[in-house]
Amino acid sequence: MTGDTVLCAGLTTLDVAHLVDGVPPANRKVASHDFFVAAGGPATNAAVTAARLQGSSRLVTALPAHPLSDLIAADLADCGVTLEVSDDSPTGPPLTAAIMVTRTTGERAVVSPTGSAVDVPGTPDGFDPEALLEGIGAVVIDGYHRHLSLPLAHAARERGIPVVLDAGSHKPYTEALLTVTDVAVVSDDFAFPDVGSDPYATLARLIDRGATAAVISRGAAPLLVTTGGPVVEVPVEPVPVVDTLGAGDVLHGALAHRLATRGYVTERLAEDLAWASRVVAVSLGSFGTRAWLSRPMPS
Repeated sequence: MTGDTVLCAGLTTLDVAHLVDGVPPANRKVASHDFFVAAGGPATNAAVTAARLQGSSRLVTALPAHPLSDLIAADLADCGVTLEVSDDSPTGPPLTAAIMVTRTTGERAVVSPTGSAVDVPGTPDGFDPEALLEGIGAVVIDGYHRHLSLPLAHAARERGIPVVLDAGSHKPYTEALLTVTDVAVVSDDFAFPDVGSDPYATLARLIDRGATAAVISRGAAPLLVTTGGPVVEVPVEPVPVVDTLGAGDVLHGALAHRLATRGYVTERLAEDLAWASRVVAVSLGSFGTRAWLSRPMPS
């Protein structure tokens, strides 16, 4: 039975971020103006966003049994995210991201060992996508831990639950992800190896490989959107930027919330993306991925 809850499947990290005047050169130390520690990762930030917008969400991921994983679980519980650890086979601490956010521009530098979430084992014994999809109205997959996200996306498509793909970069298995994707939302840095940086060619390829709609996010520039016909630009409201960390993830979570609560209608996608971009604008106005959650959301 479907519902209106958002399920996100993919990467979870422990983020340690500092607000700095600039990224230091080699062999230099700098003092930060602020810092935070929170659960991170594209699917995780999308789940936090969806929970903020509708009270709860679900996150399916892989996490080792470790004290730092307990910190992640506690943070997500505080945000209203139900954590489903479907693979506890990783050893050692959870993947940890070191982040520096530049105070004057809001741009960030990130170091994270995400390669281990790309090269993954087979689907765990007893993994039950059907049970995890009970009450779900939309699914977000981020391309990591595909041994979990691909079976979930397949099952969602069979149930008629819309699947949103978050793709920051092309991966060797991106084509497989697109076959189970309804709305592919990729960053401006995304490029197929044989297509290059032409955004219109990228949009056409995303549709050709299986997505029913394709979107390119471009920071402060308008979103580029197509459902197989002409490419439409969706303007993004200019706002002062304090921190861009997680902005794309917020877009995916907010869009999934709209699809889960209003249904996926291709003719309404530009409207839903415009609303989701206004949620992103709220997130840009404060440092970190949690402070913005206390701010009013767009109507």
